[in-house]
Amino acid sequence: MITTIEPVGSWSWETKVASPGSDLFVQCVRQVLDVWAALRSLDLAEARAQADITVGAASGSAVALQVERVPVESPEAGAESVLLDALSALSGKNVGCVTIDLSLPGAPLRSGVPHSVQQLFVVSIDMWASGATTTTLHTFSDAWLSHDLRGHRQPNVQKENAPRLKAALAAITELIGAPVQPWDPGSHGAPTEYGFEDFPDDDPDLLDSWYMFEVPRRTERLQQKIPQDAPRYEAETSAPVDFVNVSTNERVIGYLWASENGDAAGYEPRTPEGHIAIDAAADWLAFLSQARRRGLSSLAALREAMHWKGTERSGTVVPGSLRKASSPEEVQGLSGQE
Repeated sequence: MITTIEPVGSWSWETKVASPGSDLFVQCVRQVLDVWAALRSLDLAEARAQADITVGAASGSAVALQVERVPVESPEAGAESVLLDALSALSGKNVGCVTIDLSLPGAPLRSGVPHSVQQLFVVSIDMWASGATTTTLHTFSDAWLSHDLRGHRQPNVQKENAPRLKAALAAITELIGAPVQPWDPGSHGAPTEYGFEDFPDDDPDLLDSWYMFEVPRRTERLQQKIPQDAPRYEAETSAPVDFVNVSTNERVIGYLWASENGDAAGYEPRTPEGHIAIDAAADWLAFLSQARRRGLSSLAALREAMHWKGTERSGTVVPGSLRKASSPEEVQGLSGQE
């Protein structure tokens, strides 16, 4: 099973509240918590989450409020007040739209064993002052697909997990009282009202969406975390690489690598660890950029990183984790595995 940064598939439900009035914040918060509770009832989401909140101004396209990474412990235990507190700065003011993106950890199954993923789903609620509401469910795991994202058949994994996704879509449809609208087919799969269409059993290389789409997009997104004119090593190489584990709080959140020819280096986030793995990229890429500015080879930079104390966000290199890989692609393959 593989976890991505970009959604593997998405589904939406559209409704219109008769009279939202001044309770727009309350209704939006309750909607997202109700969907979370529905996923919890099916053992598809854990009792903790993170919320990103965006509020648009009543006129124009200005953002009136943007708050990220709001920790929420449970849909049943004070979550409503936590989210409303985050919105309290705009209490009594006219707003145009409220968006809550709730990132939910969960655990797909393999042979009956749960494999923890820090962002299995994101529930997004867009609620406008007019009463129009769009609820969207995004998933970031290939556990529901007939083939994993490397193009290999996974009938047992699909058999265990696809019915769980089907039950989740049915539960949200019943909760909201509107038909589910699968999004158009994307890079990784074709959503349906029941889950995903099965892939044809083609050559795995033709279905390898991980390397064709996810890795290039992820690399581009991570490189944007440092200034465009910052010195940097090559992001690709055909040479073998040395790499190390990066961890925080005893959790491996990524891998730092350098090519044996000294020209290329990078940081690969361990995507099942969610935001913490992605956020760490800013510090590791800045570290590599500074090493490049000082004229160090990529291997010398990697050796120096092994003794860096790091930051609270970056984590540190795990002692004794240095090993070799045939290419960066091998390290990238590790980074997506649950």
